[in-house]
Amino acid sequence: MGWGMFSDTSAQQTALQSAQRAIAAGVTDGELAALSRAPEVKVRAAVAEHAGTPLTTLLKLAQDTAVDVRIGVARNRRKGIPIELLEDLAKDKSVDVVYALIDNPSVPESLIAKLGRHLHREYAKAARARLSESKNGTWAPAVEAAAEPAPTPTPAVPSFPAIQEPTVARTPVTPMADRSRADALDILLGDKR
Repeated sequence: MGWGMFSDTSAQQTALQSAQRAIAAGVTDGELAALSRAPEVKVRAAVAEHAGTPLTTLLKLAQDTAVDVRIGVARNRRKGIPIELLEDLAKDKSVDVVYALIDNPSVPESLIAKLGRHLHREYAKAARARLSESKNGTWAPAVEAAAEPAPTPTPAVPSFPAIQEPTVARTPVTPMADRSRADALDILLGDKR
């Protein structure tokens, strides 16, 4: 179910998706830790959302000042994220972080149930809808995580037929006789020699 509550524009989503594709599935913990310190918010957000990001790195990213990075942590589908971290994200001042948490299938239903009793009516409504749809077997996350990016298709290069230069019968060039050269100069210069 999609609630349409994320504030990212399509351009921002495209930038995030590009950053996610740049973080390959085989990236090491050290590389993820280094990327988590990148100055670009979208790179840190992609690291935060990556299911292979080490827990210590996620804990640091959950405290990031950029909302998009905390949304990435809330979307992370890594198994074994401590409930305390998820509860902290559920208290985030940004509504988008809480909605991303509600939409994450890795978040325990016990936390979703707590959000369903929240004073914030929109949180509560979204959380109750997820719980209800989960029980009915109809719930699916609104945003697919890109923990393992899809392979980028190689664009097809069109083939063009070979162009053959037309054959032109050429007459051999013979050196001009001195007199014909003089006549040509006379015409050009107008007999001013």
